[in-house]
Amino acid sequence: MRYFFEDCVLDTDRRELRRGLDAVPATPQVLDLLDYLIRSRNRVVSKDDLINAIWNGRIVSDAALTTRLNAVRRAIGDSGEQQRLIKTFPRKGFRFVGAVHDGDRCSEAAVASGVLAEPSNVARAAASAVVLVPDRSEQVASKPRSQNWMSYIRGPLKLVGGTLASVAAIGAIAGGLVGYWNVWKTLRTEAVREAQQIQGQPTVRPEMAARLSLVVLPFDNLNNDPEQDRLADAITTDLTTELARAPTAFVIGREIALTYKNKLIDLKQLGTNLGTRWAVRGAVRRNGDQVRISVSLTDLQTVRDVWSDRFDGDSANLAVLENNIAARLLCVGHLHLRQYEEAIEQCSRSLNIGAGLQAYIS
Repeated sequence: MRYFFEDCVLDTDRRELRRGLDAVPATPQVLDLLDYLIRSRNRVVSKDDLINAIWNGRIVSDAALTTRLNAVRRAIGDSGEQQRLIKTFPRKGFRFVGAVHDGDRCSEAAVASGVLAEPSNVARAAASAVVLVPDRSEQVASKPRSQNWMSYIRGPLKLVGGTLASVAAIGAIAGGLVGYWNVWKTLRTEAVREAQQIQGQPTVRPEMAARLSLVVLPFDNLNNDPEQDRLADAITTDLTTELARAPTAFVIGREIALTYKNKLIDLKQLGTNLGTRWAVRGAVRRNGDQVRISVSLTDLQTVRDVWSDRFDGDSANLAVLENNIAARLLCVGHLHLRQYEEAIEQCSRSLNIGAGLQAYIS
């Protein structure tokens, strides 16, 4: 399906967005989001609708959603201030408000209608002129023979004039057809040349800004006690929720992460499949009321742990322990991405990190 709006064309079959003759580099999520907004343009779609449709129910922060919407607006020449095409309804959602035409449009047909419109009018005028020419016998019968010799040739002259008008009309039609053929041939040649140029060029992918994208894999139960599996799963869920609350992080949903429980995982393939840069892995051991949680942050591009630590605490204060772990993960992740402003707040929340932050940065 192709959607036409303003100077843009969205081709959902070819996964392509064009403005005028230029292809607009866009990520798959930007194309999916634009497609969904256009298809749902008869109603206001909520944030939950967008998350379910584009992210398949993953946990997505408001900041991540806003970033994608801004990317869509930039791709189609809109902005949050103008909102000519995508309008925001506070506390309601969003709607595509631009005029959209579905299906294919043929520029050659428009050219043909313009070229042939004038010759057709000429032909009708010529036909009328021929009908209005009086018959020679009528001219002779109605005029006395004593009139000037010009009276006898006036009729033939009018007949010849009508014939010439018909010939001129036929010539105009033929000229219009030849003009249409030349225009169509030129358009076809230019279209083929443009297609060959596009095919010969390497695919241009937009440069993606580094982001803190995470997946919290199911934590291992080191007690070998099935009853403690619930504790490990609860810690996995709580860490996922705590990390997703950060506006600067993109976190894979708990349901997807739990599908990898008790499975051998190819970490590089995991990063490719989920579109994430980092994986949080860990293990839980409980001894009475004391809990020890071992956590590591793994770079899925290099399959190396960039940070790991142990956290000991009381099971009654498990929420405080989990909050400290989440802050430490966010701190280390932002520092590795050199996103220092985002790291400061998280590092100050975590233990023994705020004091050494300046040394790490410098």
